Amino acid sequence: MNAFTVILPHQRNSGNDRALRVCLDCLLANTRHDFAVLISAAHDQPLWETINRLVGQAETDCCVFTHSDMFFAPGWDVPMLAAWRKYTFVTNIVVEPGAIGVYPQNVWADFGRTPETFRRTDFEAWCEIAGMPEGEGWQAPYMFSRSAWLNAGGLDTSAEAFPRGDPGIALFEKWKLMGRQVRRARSFVYHLQRWSELDEQNHVKRQVSP
Repeated sequence: MNAFTVILPHQRNSGNDRALRVCLDCLLANTRHDFAVLISAAHDQPLWETINRLVGQAETDCCVFTHSDMFFAPGWDVPMLAAWRKYTFVTNIVVEPGAIGVYPQNVWADFGRTPETFRRTDFEAWCEIAGMPEGEGWQAPYMFSRSAWLNAGGLDTSAEAFPRGDPGIALFEKWKLMGRQVRRARSFVYHLQRWSELDEQNHVKRQVSP
């Protein structure tokens, strides 16, 4: 029986397809519990509507939302499941190379800026000794209860789009106003940062070596 379902909207282009292959390989190799994956590469609806649809299709109550340019470290699911409760969003430790600004509660460490230059062995070794940062973490990836998430209204698709607005951030704020919890687990993921965008993939900064 699957312990959780991974919710994975995917923007199709050749560069992001390469990231998806790394993402799925990390999931298969580094996840300790049985899981299902729901992937949508549809272009006929906005991202937020796609996420709402995928969550509605999940057959497990426990779900994890992530992106295709996020690569999970070994055993990532174990501490997240230990912290997960029906009314708790569980975030993890997002490691970013600084290709764009690093979110204040994420961690800067450059293990490559493209799927091809991702130094997976180095990243996974680093995760074994890295400390636990303060803060509640970022809005992706996170683990949540499907039933509680839907009860809270899911993502508001009428909200203004990122970067001026973000339905994911709005849902986290609404969640906390409802008296529910956000908790970060000692679970690591590497994020290429906006890799789905062609301008980012082709930018010279992506070829910089740490």
